Amino acid sequence: MLLIRPQNLLCFLLLSISASCGPKHPPQADKNTFEVQFRPDPEVVGTDAQWLLREIPNATWDKGLHEATRILIAASRDRRSQLTPSATVTATANAGYPGHAKFFRELTGGGPPLRLSAQLLHAARQRNQPVDVAVARRAFGDGTVLWIGGIAHRPVLLDPIPARIQLDQRIPISIEVLDKSSPDALGRIPDPILFITSPHGIVQTYALNPERARWIDDFHLPGRYLMEVVARGNRNTQVVLKWAVFVDESPEELKSLGPPPKIAPNPIEATHALYKVLNAMRVEAGLSPIQRFKAFEPLAREHAALMASTGIVSHQISGVSPGVASKAGQRFHPGAKHYENLAAAPNWKEAFDIVRLSPGHLSNLMCDTCTHASIGVALEPVTDRTPRIFVVWELLEFPHGPPAAIPKR
Repeated sequence: MLLIRPQNLLCFLLLSISASCGPKHPPQADKNTFEVQFRPDPEVVGTDAQWLLREIPNATWDKGLHEATRILIAASRDRRSQLTPSATVTATANAGYPGHAKFFRELTGGGPPLRLSAQLLHAARQRNQPVDVAVARRAFGDGTVLWIGGIAHRPVLLDPIPARIQLDQRIPISIEVLDKSSPDALGRIPDPILFITSPHGIVQTYALNPERARWIDDFHLPGRYLMEVVARGNRNTQVVLKWAVFVDESPEELKSLGPPPKIAPNPIEATHALYKVLNAMRVEAGLSPIQRFKAFEPLAREHAALMASTGIVSHQISGVSPGVASKAGQRFHPGAKHYENLAAAPNWKEAFDIVRLSPGHLSNLMCDTCTHASIGVALEPVTDRTPRIFVVWELLEFPHGPPAAIPKR
């Protein structure tokens, strides 16, 4: 998803880690040139790549995304292996791929993964933006084949940046909007925000200007820094980039993926566990624990149930629900300020990982002005597989005190 700018700019960006800039060869993922970048490959090699591009017209095959799918396939020792949030974050970080990627898996009897390609095509059509795709497969002795496909929208470009740096080194973050005439273009909404989660879990925020580079120099601790660019519009919030920078540290290797759970999660137990782990994380970071605000819990559970029944993870579901904040404002006075997170996962631990490993979502959980929270959990209504849980977090700030219910007339 990241396109290469002119060679002289690439040289400029790499001056901090290299004495000179060599020939125009693609950089290798070694300790000196390991970079985060979009690098679409116009020359598609392999029958799998050609097949996938026929299934998803106008998509671009990307080497970085392909490397991420290969890392996930290599870690799938078991054909039932489950893709977890921590595994996908590790895979994209090791591949140097900054797109906000989604991954799907399918086990076939040896033929093409038709269900997987349908999922990728559906994901590609959700936004009017260019998309990158990739696929990898692993064959087993009995003739079955495990396929893992990845897809990511490309609303912006990101100039190449080093993914492995030294302590206190500065790096420039420079993005560019691809199509400012598109309804989804960032040019029509406020400047995007860069969120950075440091190794000790503190989230920093920086405003980005698509026309200027922003220098970041807060790398004072060794470890992995998760970085995320979020565009906030009037109606929705979109994660447009997500990557990792390693300070005096090599990327961690992805361990073998585990099989999916055999027992459906319990929504009541999941709700209690999510409150507990949220407060444990806040206290460890030096923040005050949040209190459980039961008045909004029915609204959070209702929205979780609507997401589970429709399969749509969204703050507002068109024609179904205007969202928790809107319903709360209609039923309670005065209004609360909502910091909302959503997730769908096989169990509550992985649902929590989805938001914990996203700097923008983590900043909501660590809101220092929030005093209460309402969490809603619902089970997916399916019988042909182990159902997932859908989770809604409402971190709440009460500028005018806790709201009271409006009497019914």
